Amino acid sequence: MTQRTLIPGYCIDTSAIIDLWRRHYPPDVFESLWRDIEGLIGQGMLLAPQEVFDEIASLDDELLKWAKQNKHMFESLDLSQISEVTTIEREFRNLVDPNKQTPDADPFIVALAKTKCWAVITSEKPGTENRPKIPNVCRRKSVRCLSLIEFFREMNWKY
Repeated sequence: MTQRTLIPGYCIDTSAIIDLWRRHYPPDVFESLWRDIEGLIGQGMLLAPQEVFDEIASLDDELLKWAKQNKHMFESLDLSQISEVTTIEREFRNLVDPNKQTPDADPFIVALAKTKCWAVITSEKPGTENRPKIPNVCRRKSVRCLSLIEFFREMNWKY
């Protein structure tokens, strides 16, 4: 039996990408940070589910252009992820907003990280039992969950 070697990596949430691009670390100011991020993408160590791309696409701006240039980072679902998403949606009924036009990426992010044994990067803060957020789901599913700053520290990035 062949043993699979796991490559360490990260699944990034839409909120973290938006915070990076628009709120805190715009690429015109933090060029070296964005080179490092794109380096991780190129190495296959920073991914997001296709649903994150779909959320970004609803904004149609410079961030969408960047996402299209890095389209290879957005993964389609496989069977193990579909199974995990189904479990997450059953366990956390209030995680997704049923009125949202684009599918909510949250369960897909956690499912991708869980099936790859990777960490999640998100800007979300924990929610309540009635309105859970990604950190709540990660905690219950034994998935490491990092803020952007925690991710930078883990990567030993200093700017």
